[in-house]
Amino acid sequence: MYIEGVLLGMVGVGERLGAVELQARKDVMKGERTSIESLFSYGERRKQFELEADVRRWRTKVRVKILLKPPEEALSVLKSWREGIKIEIPKLGSLTTLADITKKRGEKTSLNGILASTARRAPFIAEESVKAGENVLCTLEILP
Repeated sequence: MYIEGVLLGMVGVGERLGAVELQARKDVMKGERTSIESLFSYGERRKQFELEADVRRWRTKVRVKILLKPPEEALSVLKSWREGIKIEIPKLGSLTTLADITKKRGEKTSLNGILASTARRAPFIAEESVKAGENVLCTLEILP
């Protein structure tokens, strides 16, 4: 799974916060309730990524988007195509919360570091199915 973050706040709205690729630990069917904590193991949630913007604890509003990641063989085919082709990857789910950490651009963190335990446990409805062992992309962005 790949997790990418965009900050939501007064400054840098829509700015990308970071990204990390994680592996789902269980099967989740479309329409099923799940959470970041149940979908990813502790080790996966602790994978580090570099912040691309500053975050302030309890002040920076963050949206986490969880996307299915196409297999590597599909990505290599896409790379050989001309620029200008838009490829959309189905969304698995998303949540919006406040950052639970204060860090500067360039510092490293993880989902466990940036999200409070209540946010990691917050349920969301899966918009697509995912199988255990499948890679997923998570994105973070700043919200107003």
